[in-house]
Amino acid sequence: MARGKKYTQEFKDSAIQLALNSKDSVRKIAKDLEISEKTLYSWLRDYRKKT
Repeated sequence: MARGKKYTQEFKDSAIQLALNSKDSVRKIAKDLEISEKTLYSWLRDYRKKT
């Protein structure tokens, strides 16, 4: 059974950059983008491992 919604890499990259460069909290950004806070934190963690 598939879990969750699939997001494009472009959407993920935009969300990551927004979270890194915004003064808003990850919680607020996730809510505004209609994704879970946990998902956004996961994307950020993966991004930071790569850099």
